[in-house]
Amino acid sequence: MPDAILLYGHPTCPNIGPVRGLLTQSKVKFEYIDIHQDGDAAARVRAINNGNESVPTLVFPDGGTLTEPNVGELKSKLESMRYKIGLVAWLIGNSWLIFIVAAVLIAVLRFLGVF
Repeated sequence: MPDAILLYGHPTCPNIGPVRGLLTQSKVKFEYIDIHQDGDAAARVRAINNGNESVPTLVFPDGGTLTEPNVGELKSKLESMRYKIGLVAWLIGNSWLIFIVAAVLIAVLRFLGVF
């Protein structure tokens, strides 16, 4: 896929799921490459990241890269490529934040004796 984004990662990285979810929900063409299964891909990630196997690392068709991007950085880059980031994609990309807010809300409600 020459016009696809390359997403480098590995199964134990907790940030791969949210990034893949955001890309999928936004209908972005991307190819996921597991650096633990592809030595050349691992070498490319190390070359991009000063010797570190930092993932997720994304390589864009224009040659630009993002390493371990937060949702805002990735959303901004995708919007600059004319992709629309919908609410579901945003929620998937921010799932960790939603869990934290929910946990705090539950703790407050329990403290107040609501349940």
